[in-house]
Amino acid sequence: MAPETAQKRLQFVHLAWLGLGLTAAVSAGFGGAAPQNVFAAALMAIVPGLAGYAAARSGSSELSGLPVIAWLVFALVAVVLTGGNASPLIILLIIAPLTGLLAGKPRLAAEAGTFAALALFCVFVATPLGGIPQPPVGTAQIAAPFAFAGLVTGALAIWQLVSARAAESPAAPEAAVSPPPPEPEPQTVAMTGISWADVTPEGRLRRVQGDTFGLTAMRPGAALAGLFTDHDFALPPAGETSRQLVAAELVSGRRVRVLTERHARGFHLLIMDAAAGSPPAGDVLELEEKLRARTAFFASLGHDLKTPLNAILGYAEIMQAELMGPMPKPYADYPSIIHESGTDLLLLVDDILDLARAEAGQPRLEPEPVDLTASAESVIRQMTGHADRAGVTLKLKTSGEVWAEADARAVRQIWQNLVSNAIKYSVSGKTVTLETRLEGETALLSVSDRGAGIAAADLARVTEPFTQAAGAKPGTGLGLSVVRRFAELQGGALRLESRPGKGTRAEVTLPRASEADLVPLEEAAE
Repeated sequence: MAPETAQKRLQFVHLAWLGLGLTAAVSAGFGGAAPQNVFAAALMAIVPGLAGYAAARSGSSELSGLPVIAWLVFALVAVVLTGGNASPLIILLIIAPLTGLLAGKPRLAAEAGTFAALALFCVFVATPLGGIPQPPVGTAQIAAPFAFAGLVTGALAIWQLVSARAAESPAAPEAAVSPPPPEPEPQTVAMTGISWADVTPEGRLRRVQGDTFGLTAMRPGAALAGLFTDHDFALPPAGETSRQLVAAELVSGRRVRVLTERHARGFHLLIMDAAAGSPPAGDVLELEEKLRARTAFFASLGHDLKTPLNAILGYAEIMQAELMGPMPKPYADYPSIIHESGTDLLLLVDDILDLARAEAGQPRLEPEPVDLTASAESVIRQMTGHADRAGVTLKLKTSGEVWAEADARAVRQIWQNLVSNAIKYSVSGKTVTLETRLEGETALLSVSDRGAGIAAADLARVTEPFTQAAGAKPGTGLGLSVVRRFAELQGGALRLESRPGKGTRAEVTLPRASEADLVPLEEAAE
C-alpha cells in the first residue's frame, strides 16, 4: 500500500485502541475492580497506542519497529500479570505482527509473530510449573474488557489489511485504452550511487550508511586511506573551509566525488558516483533539515512516552512503599514487577532517544567529575531485584573512588545497559562483576559475566544499532550501540572480550578527571 495510506491506517487502528482501552478501563472500574489496578492498566495500555500513533504520524520507516516492540512488551506483561495461559489477554499478542503488516514491513511482522509464539509457549510451560504467580482476586474484572478491546482492535487491523489489498487490486478495464506516451525525463543526472560515512579527525571510520562503494566491508576504526588510491584523497587540514568537494579514485578503480564536511568530532563524508556530478546545495540542506526534524520528533516522542511511564513507575513505588496501607498478600509482588517492567521500557525509550541525538550530532552531555564507583553502587541497588529474580549475584570490585570527566547520566546509562545485558545472558547461580579502576590518565569501568558469550565473528558488529549476535535472545540491539556512542562522545571507547560458553567482558574507557576539578568537590565535602 502507499506510504501515506499505510500511515493513515496505522493511525486509525491505534486511535481506536486508545478509545477502546479507555472504555475498557471505565468498564472495569464500574465492574468493581480496585481503582489503583484500573489506573495502572489504563496507563500501560496507553503506551502502545501512543507509540503506534506517533510512529505512523512521523512517516519514518526507521520508527516502524517501535510500536511493534511496545505491543509485544505490553501484551507479554499483561498476560503474565493476569494468569498466564488462562489469561484472556493472550489475544493482545496478535496485534504486534498485525501492526508490522499495516506498516508495510512483512519481515518485521514475521519476527514479531515468531517472538509472540515463543513467548506464548514459554507462558504455557511456566504457568503449570508455578513460574507465573496466580492473579489476584478481581483480575478478571479488568482482563475481560481489555481482552474485548484487543479483539476489536485486532479485527480492525485485519479489516484495514483486507481493505488495503482490495484497493491495490486493479479493477477490470471497461475498454482497452492505449497508455499515454511517457513524459520526458527531467534533464538532470541521477545520483546512481551514494554512501555516507562518519570519520574521526585522524581519518578512521566510525560508522557507515549505504553499501554502494563497499564501505560497510570496512570495520569501524579502519583507516579511511585504505578505501582510496595513494595520494588521491585527503581530509582538509584544520583552518580550511568546513565543506569541500573533491574528485577521488577508489582502490577498485571507480571514480567518485567526495563531499567532506567538518563537524565537532571529525568529518562527515558523502561519497557519490563521479557520473552523478555535484549534489545541488539545496538537496544537502534539505537532508540536513530532515535530520533536524527527525531529532525534534524523537524529542517529542520521548516526552509522550516517558510521561505515562513515569506515572506508572511513580504509582508502583507508592504501592511498593505501601504509603496508602498494606498491600493484599495475593499480589504483594506485583508492584515490583510493574516497576521493573516499566524501568526496562523507560531504558529502551532513553536508548532510542540518545541514539537519535548522537547520530544527529546533538548529544545532551555535560561533562563533570563523576565517581564511577558511586555510580556503580547506585546501579547495583537499582538492579538487585532484577538480578535476584534471575538468580544472579551482582558484585563490585574496586579499590575506592574512581573519578572520570564524563556526563553522570550517560555513565549511569552505560552501567545500566551493560549490567542488564550481563544479567540477561547469565545462568542462574552465576555472578556478574562490576569493576572500576584508574590506569594513567584513563578511568575504566567494566562488567563481566559468565554467560553464553559472543562469537568472534559477531564482536565487530554487535555495537552497531539494531544488530545482535547469532543466537542472541530477543531484543532491540540498541544497548551496546548506545554504550559505544556515549563512550566515544566523551573521548573514550568500548572494548569487548568474549568467548562462547565462557562469558563476556565489556570495558569502557573514559578520560580521568583532573586534580584541579576535584579540589572544589573536596572543599565542598569538608
